[in-house]
Amino acid sequence: MLNFSHRALSSIVTSMVLLVATVILGSAVVMWSNGNFSVSKAIATTLYATNVNKFTEQLVVENTWFGTTPSKFINVTLYNVGFTGISITDIKIKNSTKTVDIPIIHGNILPQKTNSTKIPYGWTSIIPVSIFVTTAKGSIITSDVSP
Repeated sequence: MLNFSHRALSSIVTSMVLLVATVILGSAVVMWSNGNFSVSKAIATTLYATNVNKFTEQLVVENTWFGTTPSKFINVTLYNVGFTGISITDIKIKNSTKTVDIPIIHGNILPQKTNSTKIPYGWTSIIPVSIFVTTAKGSIITSDVSP
């Protein structure tokens, strides 16, 4: 006597195992790609926000003048020509021989307003200096001036 019931049962079991394996692998691939998409989305959002925020900062070194009383100094006037407030964190003055780095604590400049900062600096009349202004968002504005 031939017993065909085992063959039918084995093909059903095999089909079920393949179906379950396909579902599990498919679910794993979907979860993996969804996780990768979330990470990529977070990175893209951060880069976009950082770079767009830098574009909204419109700062100009409006006026720089050199003084001698009571000792030599440089006065740097910054003008915010943009429509958003800017926070200045650092002003660096550099020439070929020395650098002065001044951290700024209360350097907020409202839109369409100016901020003037007096920086002690022993300048020489024939040596040009570079001014580097750093904002809280990471923008660096530069200007070259001569006494």
